[in-house]
Formats: sequence, C-alpha cells, structure tokens
Amino acid sequence: GEGSERGGGRRREYLAAMSHDPTIDFEANTTPKLSTTPESTEFSTTFVLSDEDHTMGNSLRYMLNQNPNVILCGYSVPHPLVATLHLHVQTKNITAWEALKQALRDIQEMCDHTGAVFDQAETAYYAEGGTGH
Repeated sequence: GEGSERGGGRRREYLAAMSHDPTIDFEANTTPKLSTTPESTEFSTTFVLSDEDHTMGNSLRYMLNQNPNVILCGYSVPHPLVATLHLHVQTKNITAWEALKQALRDIQEMCDHTGAVFDQAETAYYAEGGTGH
C-alpha cells in the first residue's frame, strides 16, 4: 500500500545518491548508453556507460592501457545495484574519445578473431571424428 510506495521512493533516492550519477532516471528507461561527466575535458574524460558492468569495464581498461597515448585508465561500478560503469581515461596526442573508439574496435577485432579460431577448431574436431560428448 502507501507505506511500500514511500519505501520504494526512499530506495530510489538512496540508489540515485549512491550511484553519484545524475543521469539515471529510475522512473523511465531514458538513460543514455554513453555519456560523460560534467568535469570531463578533451584529454581527461570520465565516460558513463549504462547497463554495463565489470565485464566491459575490465575489457576496456585492458585495451585502453595497451595504447601508448593513454596516460591513465581506470573504471568503477559506483554501486552494485545500479548497472552503471564509470570509465576514466586520460590521454596525450589523441582525445579520450578517440582512444575509447579505438579500444572498442580492438575488442571487436579480438572477439571476431576468437570466434573464427573457435569455428576452425570445432570444424577440425568434427572432421576428425569428434562426437561432441
């Protein structure tokens, strides 16, 4: 009844405060997939990715740190109940946006390569009489 609605409102307020992310709207699913925090600059940007977690965060952190133009890269998931990832990137010579786009392309290429190698190995396995058991 009325008490549970008030409790739900407090929970939403608590989650919004804990997430440190003013772009989250708990009443409607209108959160942009990718945004930046207000203090971000061209070469020092905190990207906010909605509906992402440690899987994407660690993959992006790894790829970004392979780029010699990335000075610093780290990520956090501000609250475990809110599927929002904060990825901070500091760069030299290229913008943080350019570094992020390259990291995403590199991840896509790695996934494509992994899928192709797996498909080849699976085909070879069955060609040699593998049963799948």
